[in-house]
Amino acid sequence: MKKKIKNLFSLILLFLFFIFKDFPILANQMDNYIEPEEKSVFNYSQSKKKSSKTQIIVTANDYASEIGGEILGKGGNAADATVAIQLTLGLVEPQSSGIGGGTFITYYDNIKKSVLFYDGREKAPQNIDQNIFLNNDGSRKKFFDAAIGGQSVGVPGTLAAIFKFHSDYGILKWKDVIEPVINLADNGFYPPSRLLNALKKDKFLFNINKNLLFKEIIGNPRKKIFNYEYSETLRKISENYRVFYEGSIAKKIAKKVSDYEKNNSLSDNDLRSYFAKKKNALCILLPNKIKICGPNLPSSGTICIAQVLKIIDYIKKNKEIELSDILNTLDFVYYLRERFLADDKFVRINIDELINIDFLIERFLKYKTKKKSFLAEEILNSTSHFSVVDKFENVVSVTSSIESTFGSRLFVNGFFLNNQLTDFSFKSTNKDNKLIKNRVQGGKKPLSSMSPLIIFDQNNNFLMSIGSPGGKAIISYVSRVLIDYFYFNKTLENSIKSPNFIKINGSVFLENISLKPKVKENSKVRNLTSGIGIIVKKKNKFFGFADHRRDGTVR
Repeated sequence: MKKKIKNLFSLILLFLFFIFKDFPILANQMDNYIEPEEKSVFNYSQSKKKSSKTQIIVTANDYASEIGGEILGKGGNAADATVAIQLTLGLVEPQSSGIGGGTFITYYDNIKKSVLFYDGREKAPQNIDQNIFLNNDGSRKKFFDAAIGGQSVGVPGTLAAIFKFHSDYGILKWKDVIEPVINLADNGFYPPSRLLNALKKDKFLFNINKNLLFKEIIGNPRKKIFNYEYSETLRKISENYRVFYEGSIAKKIAKKVSDYEKNNSLSDNDLRSYFAKKKNALCILLPNKIKICGPNLPSSGTICIAQVLKIIDYIKKNKEIELSDILNTLDFVYYLRERFLADDKFVRINIDELINIDFLIERFLKYKTKKKSFLAEEILNSTSHFSVVDKFENVVSVTSSIESTFGSRLFVNGFFLNNQLTDFSFKSTNKDNKLIKNRVQGGKKPLSSMSPLIIFDQNNNFLMSIGSPGGKAIISYVSRVLIDYFYFNKTLENSIKSPNFIKINGSVFLENISLKPKVKENSKVRNLTSGIGIIVKKKNKFFGFADHRRDGTVR
């Protein structure tokens, strides 16, 4: 009898062991629709902050920070470092960004005192079906039904953007800034924690890519990754980047898309006709005489963050700012974004009116939250941000993305293709049967929230660069830190460590339960995994800060 009881007890222990052993995996699968990328282990080491009198780099991964530092050490400048850093990020955190995606670059030329931005946003195929994200009955497809596979792939713009930026401002040869990344791909790298988390969590990736090279590291996280396809792609690009848009790589991209989605009309001609654009940055003067500069449309980031800060400044003059004030401001600005903003080559948009304080306050005071269903996976997507100050005190702030984790999951020539077309509105008309500005159209760029900002003080001197990953939540993340810094006198380090929050479509999400008592309405606590990267100048010294939630470092 005692033996039977002992055996039963052993079986129960064994059963509990397997239940609790597998619980994190099961929980991750269940939560996949809520949080595409898990946060990294909570830490704040010396690698997350640094000061320098000359040059400084903040990136999302230490491999990228190290190679960027190597380029600066060889006499390169911010443009040279940008190419090396971005190509490295595409290698070591392929779930977040890469040459299969898109990029916005904001650049401060310290000699000419000019601020520019390079538009490397993805573009819809010219012959795309405007109903591509609708079911046969006219209903909206579920997000992952639309995002996975070829239908969501836009023409990638990252490579074109970094090439044009380097052509305009680089010092070192194009081939020389790519060489260290080729060596890293050939010699191998150890998988960062975020890549491992993403690989374990994603339930689509290995269904589409049966023999993907990343598969073998899941059970062996200390095994090096050797991405020889990527190094071969970089070798070809280092000789002539246009091979990506009109050569062998372009043909493979178009074929990969058509193999997985016959309805996507991405063609060789769509790739061949893509070139990045250089423009003057959108600079907006705030009531406190601080000037923020960043990308113009099709990025909504600069406009929306300026709107938030202008409204908060107005509230501050009349009362103490409470968390509810910030949440309601964010909700209102997201409403304006949805209603008014899109690719301005296709829609006439009056930016001056949208950032006018009288317009904002009049609308804000009348605004009432619109209660809607809220799909979290649509606003918390996978992206990367980095910033560089070189020895000439030129500043670059860069945000790049392939949209959700591993993008479309289509892997070609060593990199993943984006699913950025899901940033369009899935429907063409609203409930009043009026055309939605951010609807799908051939040759159009989907609205983005990427916000690589460069900020100037009251004397028009460089003050700060800032940005973050996070999809639509980027606007909330960056706004929160700037509000902390300018209106609550928090240090940037303490602000980054403070919990995130967001309100959109009437739904409130909080990163930490400690915020619950400050919120009067229903809210949900969940991961809000920002990746804030900041460089600030104080007393002729530069200070860099990387978010503890991700793998980023400062060098």
